[in-house]
Amino acid sequence: MRDSDQQFMKRAIELGKLVKGTTGDNPYVGCVIVIENRVIGEGNTQPPGGPHAEISAFLDAEQHNRSVQGATLYSTVEPCSFFGRTPPCTSAIIQKQIKRVVIGIRDPHPRVSGEGIRLLKVEGIEVTENVCQTEVRDYLSEWLKSY
Repeated sequence: MRDSDQQFMKRAIELGKLVKGTTGDNPYVGCVIVIENRVIGEGNTQPPGGPHAEISAFLDAEQHNRSVQGATLYSTVEPCSFFGRTPPCTSAIIQKQIKRVVIGIRDPHPRVSGEGIRLLKVEGIEVTENVCQTEVRDYLSEWLKSY
């Protein structure tokens, strides 16, 4: 873990809290994309069928004409790895050439639960887990009860 990891994960937690109660059965995730300790994109999970937090952060960066290639992505929950209402976030992370992914907790959904991490690592993306894990579990406690 790097010194700045907690700082950026805490910002991702703030972003996730903003959409609590609006994401249906999806977790209310926050995401921050960083290059050289500078935030270049932020996002959170949108209502069901809308973009997940990672995609929202990519869209934010693109709206400001910022490249995410080589960035570090902070997500409160492990990126999804299967097609549901939206394509898997892991595919977008790989396609955008993110260098490192930092997550608060693994996604307990049986179709993810470590698979997102595995797919990222297979592509050579560095993954750091359990950053601010207690804080993430606390703010997601209602959603986690379903698992």
